[in-house]
Amino acid sequence: MYYIIVYDVNEERVAKVHKILKRYLYWRQRSVFEGELTDSQLHELLKRLSKVIDESEDSILIYAVKDRKLISFSYLGVAFHEDDAVI
Repeated sequence: MYYIIVYDVNEERVAKVHKILKRYLYWRQRSVFEGELTDSQLHELLKRLSKVIDESEDSILIYAVKDRKLISFSYLGVAFHEDDAVI
């Protein structure tokens, strides 16, 4: 399955969440990751994230897409480049 994961977490946990997600998915933009995951990879990823976040104040949205070909996107403004980001 193809996943798009978007997160909004407290500043003190941003680096940890980013590091975990980067092990599994492609970093698309700031707090957005995407890519293919098996069911077991998704389960492992969610388990790792749940150990880091504070569910009373952090938020992680997970969009599951059955066929990546159904996704199209375009940029408005400056396209994100991983080398430009500072975490």
